[in-house]
Amino acid sequence: MTTELHRVRTAEEGLALEAALFASSDPGVLVWCPQTRGIVCPAALIRKQGCKVGVEFEGWPIIPRLTGGGAVPQGPGVLNLALSYSVENGETIDAAYASLTAILRGALSGLELELEAGKTPASFCDGRWNLSCRGKKIVGTAQRWKARPEGGFRVLAHALILVEGDVQKDAQVIATLHRSLGLPTVDPGTHETLRSLKGKEMPGMAEISERLYRASWKWLQNRRPALAAA
Repeated sequence: MTTELHRVRTAEEGLALEAALFASSDPGVLVWCPQTRGIVCPAALIRKQGCKVGVEFEGWPIIPRLTGGGAVPQGPGVLNLALSYSVENGETIDAAYASLTAILRGALSGLELELEAGKTPASFCDGRWNLSCRGKKIVGTAQRWKARPEGGFRVLAHALILVEGDVQKDAQVIATLHRSLGLPTVDPGTHETLRSLKGKEMPGMAEISERLYRASWKWLQNRRPALAAA
């Protein structure tokens, strides 16, 4: 993959690139942004009645993903970072999340935002490894692991970064979906974008993508040689 921001037509295309990254035996980094909107859901949620692949919900197509978590909105204002690499037995999911959030903090440090890791109550796809600013969710994270025949595991670590756009409007669609499926309440007001926080000081999508890509590769290259080359 190159440092170029992959502007794919749909989130489904971006997730296909992630699947290829995950299937490889080499470490890799991908940054992508869809040009059309969609609701991306894990398989467990898609199996629920009323949430079906290929069916639109409030005008948003339902798209499946490899990693776990909950439903999230995708669209032109969302940047996605994916890392895939191999680990030995003994590595932990929490350690991988800690590394991913450290990469994100490092890449976004120039924006001078106080990004805190932890749950963001009433946010979509809430988890212990969100990154929030002033109590508003900016970044969501997810992972998938699979065992390797030769031992150890292959890891796919993913981050969804809310860069720009009307995130409250997008989150309202997820809130409506949650209500229709009897899932926990989502409050659109618990989300924020980098653009709304930084205004004119905010770099463009391509520059943020470059920062994320370089920070991710630096981390991969600093891992123990046996793991970085696996």
